[in-house]
Amino acid sequence: MQEDRDVTKDQALEANIYVHSFLANAGEYNKSPHFRPENQQKVRGILERILEMAPEQQNARLVDFGCGTGFIIHLVADLVAEVHGVDITADMMKQVDLSSGTVQLHESTAENTPFEDESFDVATSYSFMDHLFDYRDFLKEAHRVLKQGGVFYSDLNPNRDFLDAIVAADRLQGGPLPLSPFVTREIQGALHNGQLYEEQYGLDSEKLEMAEPGKSIAQGFDASEVLAAARDTGFSKCRVEFEWFLGQAKVMHEQSLEDAATIEAYLNEMLPASSHLFKYLRFIFVK
Repeated sequence: MQEDRDVTKDQALEANIYVHSFLANAGEYNKSPHFRPENQQKVRGILERILEMAPEQQNARLVDFGCGTGFIIHLVADLVAEVHGVDITADMMKQVDLSSGTVQLHESTAENTPFEDESFDVATSYSFMDHLFDYRDFLKEAHRVLKQGGVFYSDLNPNRDFLDAIVAADRLQGGPLPLSPFVTREIQGALHNGQLYEEQYGLDSEKLEMAEPGKSIAQGFDASEVLAAARDTGFSKCRVEFEWFLGQAKVMHEQSLEDAATIEAYLNEMLPASSHLFKYLRFIFVK
């Protein structure tokens, strides 16, 4: 993490409420790629795997940090006895389905929740940690509310190695080596997303960057750094998984799911040399 930050914690919180209220009310947030059916099926499978590791499997209590409109909640509500969603954006939580009767929502920051120590078997955060001012404070809170043996699962965290590679590719634009339209789109999405949202939806691009300090300031997450922070926090078992290789959607939709799986397996075999080709990091920590 950079120490000479351009954004304060209060500014990041205010920007997050603005950005996510805007996207939720405009109906755009639930159009994010991770809401696609194939990804929901994949994440559901991961959650089932996580719950098998939990101290209490039949009557598990789960807390979802940065729950938003309920992406994780809707996937897990029928698998656990009780699920608590935490978020600071009321306009997003209004869209959470509460019909199961097992869901409770809390308007709170993720670093300072109202829960007692060792309250939950599982803690989750999906597409969330990059919105935090300092993820280390959040890890301490997640560790505090988990039971001994409880599992923390965090996904869709921007990979710093990938962002570094995209920055390097951006510098090559206009040079002797032509960039494919696909790589150009990745540069736009990774480095100029605020400008895109401002042009398409009227969203303040500066606010969007302020709402993602883990991406716009820290330039994503370094896997080794986060693993070290988790161990320092007190997690006993810490694992990182690399997710979504460059061009995966193209392979899945223009070739086949089988081809995408083959490439993914190969790139995983080549880690850490291939780490810059994966867009996201998945963290699984056990208390």
